[in-house]
Amino acid sequence: MERRNVKNVRIIRHLLERPDGQWTRYGLAKAAGCSRQWVIQLLRKLEPRHLVNGTKVLDRMALARYGASISPKPERVADFFIQGPVAFLKERTSEYAITTYFGEDRVTHYLFPSRCDAYVTNDQFIGLGRDILGHGLLGRGNLRLIVPADPIIIKEARDVKGTRVVALGQLMIDLVKEGAVCEEAVAEMVRREVRPY
Repeated sequence: MERRNVKNVRIIRHLLERPDGQWTRYGLAKAAGCSRQWVIQLLRKLEPRHLVNGTKVLDRMALARYGASISPKPERVADFFIQGPVAFLKERTSEYAITTYFGEDRVTHYLFPSRCDAYVTNDQFIGLGRDILGHGLLGRGNLRLIVPADPIIIKEARDVKGTRVVALGQLMIDLVKEGAVCEEAVAEMVRREVRPY
C-alpha cells in the first residue's frame, strides 16, 4: 500500500502546483512517473470527493489534506540542535530539500522559521548525523533530518533565495501534516494563489 501511495502523492503534488486544469492525463502521468491509467484511477477517486474535476483542482486545501493523509511515513527521522542549520546543510551537501517552517518562510513568510526540516538521502542522513554530533546535540532542536519514502522529493527541490526548497505541492502537504499554524500557512498560500517558484 505504501508504494501505491508514493505514486498517488506524486500526482497530488503536481495537481497542487498547477491547479488550473492545464495538465493532460498523459502529462500528469509523465511528471509523476506512472501510467496514464494510474492517473485516471486516482482522478476517479478524487472526483466524487469534489477535490478535482478532471485535472482541475476544485478545493486545493482539501486536496493538500488528502495528500497528507495518504503520505507514506519517512524511512528515517532524527532531531538535532545545531547553530545555523541551513548554512550547515549548504556547506556539506547539495542533496537536501528544506520543508515546513524554513521552506514556507522562503516562499510566503507567514511562519516564524523555528525548526529546519530537511529531506536528505540515506547516505547524507548518516554522514550529516555524524557531523552534527561533532558540532551540535542529538535530540529535539532546530534541525530535523528526514529520509523520504520517495527520493524524488529531493530531486524535485528548487532553488529559492539560495536555498533548496521542496516543490510547492510537497511543501503544502508537509505543512498540513505538521498541523495547527502550519495548516493556516497553507490556507494563506491558497488564498494568495501561490504558484510554483
